[in-house]
Amino acid sequence: MTSINSLKFSIITVVYNGEAFIEETIKSVLNQTYANVEFIIIDGASSDQTVNIINQYSDQLHYFISEKDAGMYDAINKGIAKATGDYILILNSDDYLFSSNTLENISTKIKFNNLDFFYCDIARKIEGRFRHIKLRKYSFDEVLCSEHCTFVPHPSFFISRAFIEKNNLTYNLQYKYASDFDYILKALKHSTNNYKHLNIISTVFRDHPNSITSSGKIDAERILILNEWGLNQISFIKRKYYYYKNWILYKLKSSAYLR
Repeated sequence: MTSINSLKFSIITVVYNGEAFIEETIKSVLNQTYANVEFIIIDGASSDQTVNIINQYSDQLHYFISEKDAGMYDAINKGIAKATGDYILILNSDDYLFSSNTLENISTKIKFNNLDFFYCDIARKIEGRFRHIKLRKYSFDEVLCSEHCTFVPHPSFFISRAFIEKNNLTYNLQYKYASDFDYILKALKHSTNNYKHLNIISTVFRDHPNSITSSGKIDAERILILNEWGLNQISFIKRKYYYYKNWILYKLKSSAYLR
């Protein structure tokens, strides 16, 4: 078991032509007050200024490579293979850690290193304003019946490397846009309730027109994933109960903007 003082975080960012936001992402990790962090960046052979920006910080990175890949989830799998931390976070190249003491705050909340995974709240940045997305601990059935990945956000999802290795978890390259939803459902299914939600904001999710979430590209894959994980095998009443109950509560709790 790893003590709180030596708990190690691996932050993995994958990027392709992300010159608009990548530097803010990098700085949010390098400026953390918590020391035991490794930062891994996997670039998909960007053709803009992304690599030049990353190279300015290369001496502070644990690992950086720029090469062609089979998409962002292939790049994530590459990053996980290089990670040595106790917990791994995939930080999107257009998102960033909420504050400089985010990881320090998380380390005090965890207290010990035997969780399969945990996830935090996020701040959704919309036209310069920040909406606090307040969550709670959800079950596999609740997340599946929600029909989205919103209740366990990938940008705030910290997963144990030991849990990954034990269950041979990888991102399914069959999905180009929604493999993170499949991955989180897989983690929920494999865990014996050994996970938690932390009531703190870890990540700023930037909502902009060019993001995958805003583009609608994930919708067709999301339906395939829901079918694969047996949504229609759950009774109609249970599906609708979980869907409406949790979405109504989510909307009520996450309606306020941060000041």
